[in-house]
Amino acid sequence: MKLDPDRCRSLLFVPAGNKRFVNSAMRGHADVIQLDLEDAIAPSQKQAARESARMELETIDAAGRVVSVRVNVDDSLLAADLEGVVHPGLSALTIPKVESSEMLAAIDQQVSRLESKRSMPSGEIQLIAQIESSKGILNVREIAHASPRLAALGIGMEDLIANVGGTVGPDALYFPAMQTLYAAREAGVTPIGYLGSITVYKDIKLFREWAMRAKALGFDGGFCIHPNQVAILNDSFRPTPEEVDAAQGIGNAVEQHKEAGIGAFSHDGKMVDAPVVERAGRVLRLHQSYSL
Repeated sequence: MKLDPDRCRSLLFVPAGNKRFVNSAMRGHADVIQLDLEDAIAPSQKQAARESARMELETIDAAGRVVSVRVNVDDSLLAADLEGVVHPGLSALTIPKVESSEMLAAIDQQVSRLESKRSMPSGEIQLIAQIESSKGILNVREIAHASPRLAALGIGMEDLIANVGGTVGPDALYFPAMQTLYAAREAGVTPIGYLGSITVYKDIKLFREWAMRAKALGFDGGFCIHPNQVAILNDSFRPTPEEVDAAQGIGNAVEQHKEAGIGAFSHDGKMVDAPVVERAGRVLRLHQSYSL
């Protein structure tokens, strides 16, 4: 199933080869199920996990779900990962530790060769990039434009803060998260992120606060590792009924004023002009997408 960049509220990491976790993910409602070949898999189990991922992605795709595989970017593992999982049914590849546009472009080319080899439509598999170092953050604008396959872009907060120092939280994450957000928006790519740790899944109140703030800042979704987080992300990044009603009201008012040749006007005590109309249109598109 093709990944829809407008439906990336929750991107759930699941260790490839862990049948219990994979089955749990399929029973849940994550927008993207990400089979993990990287951090969740011990070095001695990489090959077995790769073989499992191939079968699991076919099962997830057959169930009508979006499935991505997070590969290893080490030269000793990347080629084998791509060879193992770039097959029909794969929606996307999640690429960790992206540090340059050249790195992402090179992976794009490798995927193109495999698509051709397997008679798959060119460009069918999309990319989700994770920025996890100071070098990646400083290169994020170029990274966001590196490949037409790139659908979503976010930070790996734990690795990033381990690289630069500090504590995983709003203070340390604000600059890299916003740098990524602006780069993604400029490139027309979905921004993924929140100002907190992906490891927090029991403190539901705190995680919800992070998600709601992320939405207010302009993000569209977040990476997660637990079903508790999926429910919060899906709820937090979905337009509220109040937002939908307000957007519909703006849309109706636009149509009325358009007939009179008026571009900017007052509505519900606020000025409405092109940027306001654009935001309202996006709320309605998201609402329609999540209602399907």
